[in-house]
Amino acid sequence: MDYDRLFVIADRARGRGRLAADDVDFIRDEVPAALVDYPRFRPPKKINHPSGFSVSDAPVHTFVKSALLLAGTKALGRRCGGHPFYEHVEENLAMGVMRSNFHGGAPRGTYCCSQCTLATLPVLEAGAVRYFDCAPLAKAVRGLIDRREWRFKTAPNPKMLKWALEGPAP
Repeated sequence: MDYDRLFVIADRARGRGRLAADDVDFIRDEVPAALVDYPRFRPPKKINHPSGFSVSDAPVHTFVKSALLLAGTKALGRRCGGHPFYEHVEENLAMGVMRSNFHGGAPRGTYCCSQCTLATLPVLEAGAVRYFDCAPLAKAVRGLIDRREWRFKTAPNPKMLKWALEGPAP
């Protein structure tokens, strides 16, 4: 699985332009085939994100899920065109966010930690999770970041924060 390509496509998906036909093919056909055992797959232990920061251990999984939803929505249309693989990714991400709130006591819209929350913020802002009213959740997460509350009492990686709040680096 070409995770580097996935992250580049996901970052492009956050923009207004169209994806290239081979990128759409990659998202529609190659990714689901490569991750056929999702969510039981082994992402890399560390990723070097194209926006200049690295992520390791558990947050890698959340960054992959978020990239899948961002790229899938752009490549296949609203709700990823009903593609079963991407619907499964959406359900899995939504359950993680809900589990963090209901079982972990995390604020609504957040994930388990600041890194995972920053990974999911662009997904919320894209409205890519049908189970949530995404806009208010994204606003609430931005409020936590601005007020330096919850896991954001300690400043996160500045490049990751910039990527989550402003979009990919040019």
